[in-house]
Amino acid sequence: MKEYKIKLKRSKAFHVLYSFLKLILTILFKMVYRVEVSGYENIPKKGRLILCSNHLSYVDPLLIGAYFSRHVYFMAKKEVFNSRVLGEIVSFLNAFPVNRTSLDRKAIKNSCEILNSDEVLCMFPEGTRSTEGVIKDGLRGIGLISILSSNSPILPMALSGANKIIQKPRKRIFFPKVKIIYGNLIDTSSIIKENDNKTAISIILNKTMGSIKELYERIE
Repeated sequence: MKEYKIKLKRSKAFHVLYSFLKLILTILFKMVYRVEVSGYENIPKKGRLILCSNHLSYVDPLLIGAYFSRHVYFMAKKEVFNSRVLGEIVSFLNAFPVNRTSLDRKAIKNSCEILNSDEVLCMFPEGTRSTEGVIKDGLRGIGLISILSSNSPILPMALSGANKIIQKPRKRIFFPKVKIIYGNLIDTSSIIKENDNKTAISIILNKTMGSIKELYERIE
């Protein structure tokens, strides 16, 4: 896989096309999956932000990107970028590669670059999909990236229903109701200030995963 450089400066034409695609997706998802969204008032209008969600389906990034009020950058497993066509598509949708089997310093660097440019980075702390709809343990990367990006705040959110769109072993397409909820902003600066880095990372992870689980229980 070639060296990947994150694209932070986009043309006016890109923003117009991106907004148009978001509109089309929101209309489509509303019709097909009867999407309900709550907690919009918790979304900061500007500034760096780590958006943390549970992960149920391959459709999750499209749902999040379509309904979130700001442009969102995503991590995607590096294998996706082995395909030139698929790699170009996910790159257009603001995704960048991450190696899930080891500490990926390049992905961490890209994440910090995004956040230090006052953009939104979406992370799935579980690290993989939970097709059975159970929240798994989170990984410590969210705390590390928050620290390295000058104490970026975290907005927890939860999705429900997306894991029922494609169900094994039948692998048919279903049309479940999908719900999205945004929680209260987590200010990591005080946590980082009052603790050493190792402890702060654990506190941030536990607080974030606790919020995601609580939100998921409210909409499941």
